[in-house]
Amino acid sequence: MTRLSALSLVLLPAAVVANAVVAVASPLAAQPAANSWDPQQVLRTEKFVKPPQNIERMIMTPRTDISYANQSPDGRWFLRTRGADRGDIKAYGAPHIWLGGLQVDTRANRARSVTTSTRTGMMLVDPRTGTERPIAIPTGTTMSAPVWSPVGTHVAFLVNSPAASYAYVADVASGKITRLSERPLLATMVTDLDFTADGKHVVAVLVPQNRGPIPTHGEGDIEDGPQVRLTESKAIPQPVHFSLLQDPHDKALLRYHTTGQVALIDIRTRAVKTVGAPTMVRTVDASQDGSHVRVTRMTEPFSYLVPVASFGSVQELWDATGKVVATLSTQPLREGGRGDDAGGPARAVASNDTSRRAMQWNPIGPGLLYLQNVPAPPATPPAGGNRNEGGPNNRPTANAPIQVRAPRGQVVVWKAPYGPNDTTVLYRGGPQLANVTFSLDSSTMFVSDSGAVIAVRVKNPAERWNLGRNVSLPAAQPLFGGGGLGRANSDSTAGQLVTRRIAGTPYVLLGKDGKSVALSGTRTPGANWFKQAPRPWLDRMDITSKARTRLMDSPADTYEEFVAALDADVSQYLVTRESHTVLPDAWLRTAGSTEAKQLTKNVDVGPEVSQALSKRIQVVRPRDGTKYWVDVTLPRDWKAGQRLPGIIWFYPREYATESSYQESRNGTNINAYPTVPSARPASSMQLWVSQGYALIQPDIPIYGDAGRMNDNYTRDLEENLDAVLDAVVDSGFVDRDKMGIGGHSYGAFSTVNAMTLMPNFKAGIAGDGMYNRTLTPFGFQSERRNFFQARETYLDMSPFLRADKIAGALLLYHAWEDQNQGTAPISSTRMYAALQGLGKNAALYMYPYEDHSVSTYASDLDLWARWVAWMDVHVKGMGKAPAKALVP
Repeated sequence: MTRLSALSLVLLPAAVVANAVVAVASPLAAQPAANSWDPQQVLRTEKFVKPPQNIERMIMTPRTDISYANQSPDGRWFLRTRGADRGDIKAYGAPHIWLGGLQVDTRANRARSVTTSTRTGMMLVDPRTGTERPIAIPTGTTMSAPVWSPVGTHVAFLVNSPAASYAYVADVASGKITRLSERPLLATMVTDLDFTADGKHVVAVLVPQNRGPIPTHGEGDIEDGPQVRLTESKAIPQPVHFSLLQDPHDKALLRYHTTGQVALIDIRTRAVKTVGAPTMVRTVDASQDGSHVRVTRMTEPFSYLVPVASFGSVQELWDATGKVVATLSTQPLREGGRGDDAGGPARAVASNDTSRRAMQWNPIGPGLLYLQNVPAPPATPPAGGNRNEGGPNNRPTANAPIQVRAPRGQVVVWKAPYGPNDTTVLYRGGPQLANVTFSLDSSTMFVSDSGAVIAVRVKNPAERWNLGRNVSLPAAQPLFGGGGLGRANSDSTAGQLVTRRIAGTPYVLLGKDGKSVALSGTRTPGANWFKQAPRPWLDRMDITSKARTRLMDSPADTYEEFVAALDADVSQYLVTRESHTVLPDAWLRTAGSTEAKQLTKNVDVGPEVSQALSKRIQVVRPRDGTKYWVDVTLPRDWKAGQRLPGIIWFYPREYATESSYQESRNGTNINAYPTVPSARPASSMQLWVSQGYALIQPDIPIYGDAGRMNDNYTRDLEENLDAVLDAVVDSGFVDRDKMGIGGHSYGAFSTVNAMTLMPNFKAGIAGDGMYNRTLTPFGFQSERRNFFQARETYLDMSPFLRADKIAGALLLYHAWEDQNQGTAPISSTRMYAALQGLGKNAALYMYPYEDHSVSTYASDLDLWARWVAWMDVHVKGMGKAPAKALVP
């Protein structure tokens, strides 16, 4: 065994004691009384079980909602939805089908994600006055997708009963709700509503009238032939997709369940005006006055190779009768590459691409707005000639360079009747126009042009100011909080313009003086991240001079983050505050004042976690001196010299260099409060300390040349874990003979690999992982080589092929409906079969209705019960392992 060559400790302060009652029994104030916890029985029970009482309490206790994210257009109200933190197994178990990655609740004509909504009401909150206005929904229903009208008088949302979803609006002044149509919504692909700019109409997709019966396979709904696949000698490499269309019947079902009727609904009279014929609608939104709609239709041919998200589409502009006025864009079926990139990050636009892009309804007037590159005009030398300009008449010599003029980008407004000559150019700039946003008062346009933001007066485009490269515009999709949160950056001046979103569109807050904007950002401490925290800030800036005034600067010992401004001058704004010892809460601040008003009263649901002892170790790998970090969490009453059973929970990541790994830690927030997350057990690992375990969470960097990191995977994995074990044992935290290991997804895959490579672990937990890389032959994680290009690496990384080497007891769990690429449930069932055949000590728990991470209370509680029971039996030694393996 290699030994640790260097070790350093960074001790983090324990959290402040919270006023809460804790269920305790063990010497570490964590384990329930022995007579109330039977791990053997838990492991063998073939129904949902519950964990020790203190874990159940921490999972089930409702969290305090401190969010101020969904702001009204006038800035007064914030909309919060109410409901459970996790889902109900009954909702998740409602009948549904899979169609190429699209989950459909066939009874209710909607996406399964709408059926599983946990939201049961809304609350309007005024942070200035503390006024709260509840909005109730019909008993026995849930709600989803609330959206403000652009004028702020109404909120539209979906109300979901077990059998259907309907469009509703709530009157903000009274809180009264109104159902807009007797016809239910078709909410399979369009799962929200949209207002017209005047707030008078809602655009929706309804279930078509005279829809016809649901398609069947053949006569008597009996299959009428085999599934047919032909490669036609085409190389189309794909990752492993959980759900693909299987046959012509699936194609017919997809048409049926996605064909809906576009409609405009008057929110006052509830009159429904249908627009065009039913079609397969992906997205829809209406013009300011409802005279036109922009519709994205899914198009055929369909495919058996890629999910629905990669199917083709066409975006069209319709008039009020459904006539196609213009085709705005087309997207063909995408079967190439490594699968669907829909919804992925935006790609750079080539300067010679002259297509219309980033199209939207004009936020400040009628018509559409889009970006476009156009060829540069011919070079025209000034009087007297300019021998630096290109052109056939201006060439000094045959060998002299010719200046090539790049295409130029422009912002264009396109108005009705949307003919080729109905356009007006608002802005001309460089070839890399990335985004455009307007001020809330419509006076100023902000353009992201070739890396800088340019402010332009709408009525006088010649009046413009370059705000610089350290200013950015908000993303097209909302960020948490919605206030224009700046990205973390070591540059203390690099920030994002503060905006307010109205009907999904961000508007820059421009002060009453017509020249003041606000910027928010976060400066990071770089390599000092382990002793200094990121520090968010807020500035006011004069766009005409770029002069700045700092309004907020997070203290060194507190993480204070800007959330939203209440007015265009940013004279009042909301922040959240927390530290390692203070719970996060929302506060109201006034610019120029140090005083703040606390708006929320958060509650610590897990003092066993928040008061735990946190330690950070830097480990040095003996072979090459590589340094990496390990976080250790110990029960709150741990004493020096007390060696605990330990659990390593980890998730390896790949890096080309050690410096790139170290840089990845720069955004770590040491001032974050150690809360127990409200969902997803794989991110709540600190719960282990409530059961008397030491939790070890190491970084496990895998190094190698770009594109070939995995050639070193098993070597680095074993060496890194070996050094981690030495470090935590030598530090006196754990008993080397009482160690467990675990992980989820790629962490599960790595857990099983570790157990086949090392004899150090008494037990392991591995969930939703892939253990045989021959089942993912065309890439996985960051691996871009295929199996046939990197055969030895794929085989070396497949712990299934070394299943006979596993010494410890292995608990496998997997979700039956895991749709993550490359982690099909067959991986766990085949691994379990191998372990059963080899006589290894193993268990397998397959979770119904769940995806790659469990979402229901029932499954979450059950997972924790079996995890704790498994480690109690095999690491702590609380009883003998079951003599006979169970096959759930």
